[in-house]
Amino acid sequence: MKSIFRSRPLPEHLKVPFGVWDALIVFGIAWIGLPIVIFLVALQLEPVVPLVHWFVQGLRPDSSSFEANFVLVLLDAIGALGLVWLYLRKYQVGWKSVGWRKFNVGKAILYLLAIFTGFIILADATIWLVSVLVPSFNANQPQNNELSSATGSNTNLALIGLVLIPPIIEETVFRGFIFPAMAGRVGLIWGAVISSVLFGFAHLQANVSIYTFILGLLLCFMYVRLKSIFPGMALHMLNNFLAYIAISHK
Repeated sequence: MKSIFRSRPLPEHLKVPFGVWDALIVFGIAWIGLPIVIFLVALQLEPVVPLVHWFVQGLRPDSSSFEANFVLVLLDAIGALGLVWLYLRKYQVGWKSVGWRKFNVGKAILYLLAIFTGFIILADATIWLVSVLVPSFNANQPQNNELSSATGSNTNLALIGLVLIPPIIEETVFRGFIFPAMAGRVGLIWGAVISSVLFGFAHLQANVSIYTFILGLLLCFMYVRLKSIFPGMALHMLNNFLAYIAISHK
């Protein structure tokens, strides 16, 4: 079965020591465990630390605070990067193993322009097809993001929390860590599909998950071709910036 999936050898830059279980553990902790742990720890500290009390109150649905949610995003991002770092130390490899490498700028710009154009076409076509096949599907459902409802309250924090932080963390985890770990087991195509499914699932919203699944596939392709996740980060930031503009003007 393994030989059927792995029809071609992996490129050298995708040969990593971490495997499928490592990838699933990183995904589960970073996207499910860390936010829960952060909130539970904050609840324990709330009675004795005034600043933590503000943080906890700001996370409650009835009094949601943009600044408190930004702190949660920042803490979760630091925790996710820290988790990847622990695995890199465990296997005695550097950040190059998750795609933090130099790249050809000219080549990257050409790929970025071509792939972003392709992403718009593919995403719109897929959304249209799903809308036809599933009449109850709401393609125009507003993005449900812990920061999106308050983007106008602090432009600088909004740009950092929505445009800068997520691409750095998500490209490192999904394309740099999970994708090659999966590809080492089931091959490039299925590795890209599985990592992109997890990427879509992490956004927990049907229409957004479709967009992010397609974006994930294209970002995996970029990583394979350019041998660095930094161009993917740039494309991801561009996508999030356009989404931020759309959200802030509603």
